[in-house]
Amino acid sequence: MNVVQRVGAFYLFAVLFVGWGVAIGKYEVFPYSVLKDVQDFLVGDPTEDTDVFSKLKNDFDIAPERQLHRIVPTPGRNYAELPLEGLRERRDLPRVFIKEGQDPGYRVLFGAFDFEDNFWGAILLDEKGEIRHRWKLSTEDQPANVAPDVLKNLYGVSILPDGSVIFTMQERGGAIVKVDACSRPLWALEGQYHHTISLTDQNTFWTFGGDQKAFDHLLHEVDVESGEILKTIDMKDVRLKNADTHIFDLQVEKGVPDAVHGNDIEALTVERAAAFPGFKAGDLLLSFRTTNLVFVLDPQSLEVKWWRVGPWDRQHDPDWNADGRISVFSNNERGVGKHSKIVAIDPKTYATEILLDGADYNFRSTFNGMHQITDHGSLLISSGLQGRLFEVDRNGEVIFDFINSYSWEHDRALRVAEARYLESDFFSLGGLPKCEN
Repeated sequence: MNVVQRVGAFYLFAVLFVGWGVAIGKYEVFPYSVLKDVQDFLVGDPTEDTDVFSKLKNDFDIAPERQLHRIVPTPGRNYAELPLEGLRERRDLPRVFIKEGQDPGYRVLFGAFDFEDNFWGAILLDEKGEIRHRWKLSTEDQPANVAPDVLKNLYGVSILPDGSVIFTMQERGGAIVKVDACSRPLWALEGQYHHTISLTDQNTFWTFGGDQKAFDHLLHEVDVESGEILKTIDMKDVRLKNADTHIFDLQVEKGVPDAVHGNDIEALTVERAAAFPGFKAGDLLLSFRTTNLVFVLDPQSLEVKWWRVGPWDRQHDPDWNADGRISVFSNNERGVGKHSKIVAIDPKTYATEILLDGADYNFRSTFNGMHQITDHGSLLISSGLQGRLFEVDRNGEVIFDFINSYSWEHDRALRVAEARYLESDFFSLGGLPKCEN
């Protein structure tokens, strides 16, 4: 073979090699899945703060490094160990502070508890801090599941009066699952769903479906009893319907990955509708994290009725509240300062108020996060990336502080997903059943 032939052969090989590389990315042919797994391992989840050695410890089940975060307990606060049974020996007991003299009621706490036979779960505390019930939550047995639970994020969960729980573990879990009060499966909706399980007045819930990094999200309304999808809204149709409202096309032509990142859908209830005269029961309040956008959508007409960009940064969890305002968990990932905030806005006047400044409470969660303004006027915060759930009263005093401690000595805590305050009569007549486990 002469020099020209050798050069030609090398050139042909190079063309074929490049072409194969393009085909791997475009058509996901071999070894796409292998390369994707390696990339996912090296890059990890954006909420992680782990090196390669820590990832290996996590993936070989030595320590749940991908789910661990640093937390500095509040100095002088009298935290007590929470005697939660069935935890793996590698972790410490959780710690909790509860101010005495609270009204009867419950707090249900969802998070990575690292039980002996299950990683994610929920516990129910009464007003004295006593454990009244617990749930074990997993999608590992789902046919479309692609990862062990220790590699996933429980994000999207709701509890019902009969003690059943509906939850999803982002896209990797492969399904939305409903379990009864004893954690036994009732149904599973197979597919990719993410971020929210938001209950409505109509015995349904809303969630996001499909690839969470896609520009045009799918909004699904699902029946609570059967797990059947009743309605689907394609955000492409919403954009076309609101062509003169240029809030969705800010990045559509720039090829920005994860360009919108929808992370919450909340339907306006009949009870709260009177406080929002510009809207009607069933209207949807949505959050698009990447563009700092919160907006209200009529699910029938697909009309965008209201929107706002900017009083929050990389926000989560906008809520309709009884005072006629919308409250938002502002992660403040890129904003000034090092703490997150809870911001309220009046949709009529656009006037805003900071309901809680994280600088006053050592509160910082740049990703994830939930909040609840209770009927008592207290504010319950889920600071996922601190492994912390805390509540302040109307006067700004901390009345509840839970740390999902993994190592108290080294200020390390396991991730938490959400906390909800429940009135003492929340559960159906007869209360929660006694479960074998």
